[in-house]
Amino acid sequence: MNDKEIVDMILTFFHNESNEDFHLRQMAAIPEMHREEFKEILAERVKSREAVEAEIVENFQNGDFSAVEGDVWQELLMRDRLDLVDEENIIYRKLCHGFLRARREANRRASKEDKLDFNTNFQDPLFDPHRSIEDVVRLFQLSTGVISDGYDDENVAQSRATSVIDTSEQGKGKRSGTKPTVTELFKKWCHFQSVAPKTAADFETQIKRFCDLVGDLPVDKITSDDIIYFRDEVEKLPVRMTHNQRKMGIKELITSLEGRNDIPRLKPHTVKNKSLAAISAVLGFAVRERILSDNVAQRIGVRKPKEHEKEVKGLFFSSDRLQMVLNSPVFSEGFRPLGGAGEAAFWVPLVCMFTGARLTEVCGLEIADIGCEMGIDYFFIRHNKTRNLKSDSTIRKIPIHSKLLEWGFMDYLEAQRRAEQDRVFEKINAVGSSISSAWSAWWSRYLRKKIGILDPRVNFHSFRHTVKRELLDKEVRESMVDAILGHSNGNVSERYGRDEDGLSYSMLRLKPAVEALTYEHVNFSGLCLPKYKKTGRRYK
Repeated sequence: MNDKEIVDMILTFFHNESNEDFHLRQMAAIPEMHREEFKEILAERVKSREAVEAEIVENFQNGDFSAVEGDVWQELLMRDRLDLVDEENIIYRKLCHGFLRARREANRRASKEDKLDFNTNFQDPLFDPHRSIEDVVRLFQLSTGVISDGYDDENVAQSRATSVIDTSEQGKGKRSGTKPTVTELFKKWCHFQSVAPKTAADFETQIKRFCDLVGDLPVDKITSDDIIYFRDEVEKLPVRMTHNQRKMGIKELITSLEGRNDIPRLKPHTVKNKSLAAISAVLGFAVRERILSDNVAQRIGVRKPKEHEKEVKGLFFSSDRLQMVLNSPVFSEGFRPLGGAGEAAFWVPLVCMFTGARLTEVCGLEIADIGCEMGIDYFFIRHNKTRNLKSDSTIRKIPIHSKLLEWGFMDYLEAQRRAEQDRVFEKINAVGSSISSAWSAWWSRYLRKKIGILDPRVNFHSFRHTVKRELLDKEVRESMVDAILGHSNGNVSERYGRDEDGLSYSMLRLKPAVEALTYEHVNFSGLCLPKYKKTGRRYK
């Protein structure tokens, strides 16, 4: 294959890549049976634009072609030229280089079109349709080192490939040499996986522990013995750490706890679901990226837990226990302990009791997250500047229950607005994924010491279990319960029929479902309702 034939193949690949997005946009606009499928495919491509760009940039930097090798193989197969599939073959490397440029240019143009920018300017002149094929071939040869910048020959378009991208061992060192370290791979995993901040922080803790114990090794040097050693050492860590213990290095901490049998240690299921899960996820990513051929962490298990170490399953609040909560000082006497963050002590449990929302979701509510649609007030559970959500699938609107309105929640909200607060519960002052941690610790103490519920299976998260049980008992359809609770069942069908906010049910459908939370066997008459100064204006 000469350079002109190579360029022809590269340009064909570019046009196919560009036409794929154009075709999807056209099909997604046609009201036919499969329109939604094309919308989903297009949405996935739009979501991956930045990741595609980052992968291509990294390929160029490392002399790697993993982003397009499969496409090159397919094109060569169609031309019965699989004899060229060889990393050291100059023509093969030229094709990979050109395909990378083609995919990057197509991806950049598609990114603009996502924003309705149809400007025809090309960042890479190789794909400018106003250039002659001879000019394009010469540009390609300049960029791959076949000719120097001062060379000018009308017949250059037909020249044979004699030299191109450095194919020496030195030039390929980054591709076939040292693999990334655990820390480097983790950073790449975070970038490509787009994980939630809390997940990234949890995994980062485990990766740091691995590196402290085993070393920040190149990932291809990690053995099963390393994973086993990591597992066994992590199991020696305490369930809860003091402030001073958190400052220690992990080896120092483990040494300091030797002989201290009175301190509870991490349970096997915690080691499995956190420590081993983190290192296995990162090494699994390396396998998918063809950095490794095998995930050595995947085969490592944990010991069978002893009876006292078995995982504690959460329970819902029975009617009797809900009554115990409502009879406690915060709800029956107007008690506002410092740890409860003022009015949050009263409203946060009640909001969760009538929405099933997660504690962090409610603690991080901002004034702007309360809205009104079709005459129905609602909580908008979404990402905001105070905290991020567990995942995008948890974004939802939940109608505000009539009980909360009756007890004065909107009056409280108006008082917050008049006080120029941005947040609904501004005294819950942690930030980020840990925003609810201090408040949660207070609630646990209050639940055990003041309310008197000692069963460890009952905690704040039990409100979510309670709401789900109550709704299912009232025969609310499960898909609607999932929409209220922010659960995803993983089915493709759940993505159909959503509005611009990604929501699957209208307020008119959700409101009766939320109102089904009546708790018939719970007496609310003893609530000591807070008083807020009224202005006659209603918050909007």
